Amino acid sequence: MKTKLTLLFLVTASFFINAQNTEACTETLSLMVTSAKAKDPGAYDYLTVLRKDCPSFHKSIYSYGEAVIKLKIEKATTAQDKEKFVRDLLKLYDEHDQYFPGNGAGNKMKKGLALFDNKIGTTDEVFNLLDVAFKTDYANFKYAKAMYVYFEILVNKHKANNGVELQQVFDKYDDLTKKLDEEEEELSTEKDGLLSKEEAGQALTDKENLRKSRLENNLEIFENVRNDMDNIILELSTCEKLIPFYQKSFEENKTNEEWLKRATNRLEVKGCDSDPLFSKMSEALYKLNPSAEAAEKLGIVEYQRKNVTKAMEYFNQAADLYKDNTKKANTYYKIASLYSKSNKVQARAYARKALQVKPSYGKAYLLIASLYGNSINECGADQFEKRAMYWLAAQYCDKAAAVDSTLKGKASGDAARYRAAAPSKTEIFQSGKAGQRIAFNCWVGESIIVPNL
Repeated sequence: MKTKLTLLFLVTASFFINAQNTEACTETLSLMVTSAKAKDPGAYDYLTVLRKDCPSFHKSIYSYGEAVIKLKIEKATTAQDKEKFVRDLLKLYDEHDQYFPGNGAGNKMKKGLALFDNKIGTTDEVFNLLDVAFKTDYANFKYAKAMYVYFEILVNKHKANNGVELQQVFDKYDDLTKKLDEEEEELSTEKDGLLSKEEAGQALTDKENLRKSRLENNLEIFENVRNDMDNIILELSTCEKLIPFYQKSFEENKTNEEWLKRATNRLEVKGCDSDPLFSKMSEALYKLNPSAEAAEKLGIVEYQRKNVTKAMEYFNQAADLYKDNTKKANTYYKIASLYSKSNKVQARAYARKALQVKPSYGKAYLLIASLYGNSINECGADQFEKRAMYWLAAQYCDKAAAVDSTLKGKASGDAARYRAAAPSKTEIFQSGKAGQRIAFNCWVGESIIVPNL
C-alpha cells in the first residue's frame, strides 16, 4: 500500500510540474511574440528562456526567434556584437532542426545566406554551408539568392584556379538550372490555375489576387537569377571553348545519357548547334533513349539539314513525350517560331497550343502579335483596314503583359509601336468608322473594333 501511494504521489507531482512548465512556456512564448511584433529588442530575453527551458514546446519559438535575432543583428553597434548574434542565429537554425526535424524551413541554406548577407566569416565558409544545404536538403533549397551566391562563388573559385574544374562549373550550372526550373514550374503552375479561372470569366478573390501578385514577383526574381547566372558563365561557355571541351570528352561519355543531355543543351543554348559535334551527340542520345529531350535535339539537327518534315515529326514527338508543361510549351513555341518564317497559320496554331498547356506563356502571345503585325498587306479592303490590323496586334501584346510580368516592358513597348502605326484619330474621324467592327477575312479570321474618338 505504501509503495502504491508513493507511485501515485510521483505521478501526480510530475503532472503538476509538467502543467506548470506548459503554462510558463505558453506565457513566455506569448510575451516573446508580442515583443517581436513590436520590434522590441527585449524579445531576445524571452527567446533565451524558451531555448533553455522549452526548446521543443512549439515551432513558433524558432520562426519568431529568427526575427528576434535578426533584429539584434540589425541593432548591433559593434562588429563583435554583430558577429555574435549572426553566429547565434546559425545556432538557432540548428536547434530548430534538432527539435523539429523535417520542418521544411531550409535552415541549412539560411545559415549560408546569414553569413553572406552580414559579411561574416569567409567565402569558403559560406560556400561550404550552401554546398551542404544543396546536397543534403535539396527540396528546401528554394531561395533564388542562395542559388546565385552558391554559383557565383564556385565560378570565382574556378577563375582563381582554386581547385574547381570547368566541368564542375558546368555541372553545378546544370544542377541549379534544374532547380530553378522546378521552382518556376511550381509557381507558374499555380499562377496558370488562377489565369484559367480568370479566362473562364470568374473573378479572383482579394486573397487570390494577392497570391497572383506574389507569384509574379517570385517568378521575376527567379528569371533575374537565371539571367545573372547566364551572364556569369557567358565567358566560360563560348562555342570556341565548348566544342573542343566536349569533343575531348565525347568518346568516354557517349553512353552517358545525363552527360549527353547537358552537353547538347549547353551547345544549343550557346548557339553551337550547327557544329557536327551537336549532331553526333544528339544521335547518340536518341539511340540510348528516344526521350523527349533526345527527340527535340534531333528535330534541331533535321531542321538544319533542311529536312523540315522530319524535323517537325521529332519536335511533335518531343512535345507529346514531355510531362512538364513548361517544356511542352517551349517545344510548341519552338515549332511556332520555325513555322513563322513560312506558314503563319501553322505558326499561330502551335503558339495557341503553347498557351493551351501553359496560359502564362506570354511569348506565344507576342509571336501571334508579330504574325499579325506582319500581315497588314494580306488583309483589309483598303489602307485603313490594313493598318487596323495593328490594333489587333497591340491587343495580343497586352495579353502577353497581362499573363507574364517578366515581359511587361517588351510587350508594352511593342503594343505602343503597333498603336502608333495604326490609323490616327484624324484618320478615324475622316473614315467615319469609329466604334465599328472590322473583320479580317483573310487567314487571320479575327476582328477589331475601331476605337471611339
